Amino acid sequence: MIFNDLKVENLTMLSSKEIPITVILLAGGKSSRIGLNKDKGKMKLLGVNLIDRVISNILSAGLFLEKDILVVGPKKRFPNHQLVIEDIYPQKGPLGGIFSGLYNSKTFYNLVIGYDMPFIEPKLIRYMVEHIDNYDAVIPTHSQGLFEPLCAIYSKNCLEIMEHNIKNGKLSVRCIFPFLKIRLINEEEIKNYDPNLQSFFNINFKSDFSRAEELDRKRSENKC
Repeated sequence: MIFNDLKVENLTMLSSKEIPITVILLAGGKSSRIGLNKDKGKMKLLGVNLIDRVISNILSAGLFLEKDILVVGPKKRFPNHQLVIEDIYPQKGPLGGIFSGLYNSKTFYNLVIGYDMPFIEPKLIRYMVEHIDNYDAVIPTHSQGLFEPLCAIYSKNCLEIMEHNIKNGKLSVRCIFPFLKIRLINEEEIKNYDPNLQSFFNINFKSDFSRAEELDRKRSENKC
């Protein structure tokens, strides 16, 4: 497979608002664990579809427009979104989704977010973008070595090792890290913007959705 021939020069001289970045929204999961025979992205969290809630949080960072969002998932499930692409290598998990998004993206750097993460902190997104500094990837880490690869920034430099691992059945995203120049965002840095690490809360089960509703109510009360 031939990757797009994109080069980025003098990124260190650009502000976070000037660095062109695509948002890759991973939405390829089957939602089977949540039950109820529903696509979890369309389940409502305090009256708002989960996927729309995630997009709203991302746009609140002030770095992106809706046209910058690329959804990776079945096209028939997302007819109302401008840019939707399907997996190049089906059923390869998040790594396959990230690869497909990177390959189809028109920008060198890309913010990857799971579509089931309703509490992404916009200020954390801005901080991550500000620390790209020509790294291949920017990955949050906390809790003594837990990586958050589905709330991270990846460059197209990652494509080669991703495709190599996909073809060899190594589907854990973290298996690509030793081959890349990575900027880790540590827990102390994260907590400056997200003290409770809620950005990384994701919804897989019905109980997670109930907890998300509870968290959302508490967050709304704290804003009053």
